[in-house]
Amino acid sequence: MIPMKDIRKALSDLIKANFPDWLLTYNNSPDVEQDYIYIELLEHRQTVDPVYYDRDIEIDVHVIPLPDVRGNVKRSMLYDAQDTLEQIILPVFRIGDRAITVQESTSRIVDEVLHFTFHLRFTDYKPEDNNDKELMQELEINLSEEG
Repeated sequence: MIPMKDIRKALSDLIKANFPDWLLTYNNSPDVEQDYIYIELLEHRQTVDPVYYDRDIEIDVHVIPLPDVRGNVKRSMLYDAQDTLEQIILPVFRIGDRAITVQESTSRIVDEVLHFTFHLRFTDYKPEDNNDKELMQELEINLSEEG
């Protein structure tokens, strides 16, 4: 099973390594005084059986540069950020020892904010809890040769 905290850590490490001068937050922080990246995660689970389930995690990365003294944002910063995100996310996103294929992404700029969205779609499992089951203590086997 891949916990959400591991997904967040893998994503955070990747973003911080490629955007070292940007603040990364999972909380919308409009009162910051530097360029920042805000990330939203939305998960959808569908049960397959008691152990396995399908997961679809939508990740929306908001790239928010601060405007200059005239209130303008350089669109070239947003296009560069879009190119960087495509290069580091596609085609495979790694979480620990797992690799998840990212088949598509979408990008749009609204009100001088880049929205880069992609999905992690994979089947995961819930480990069975074996604490309640009685385990066999001893087994005797008698073998004989006939013939």
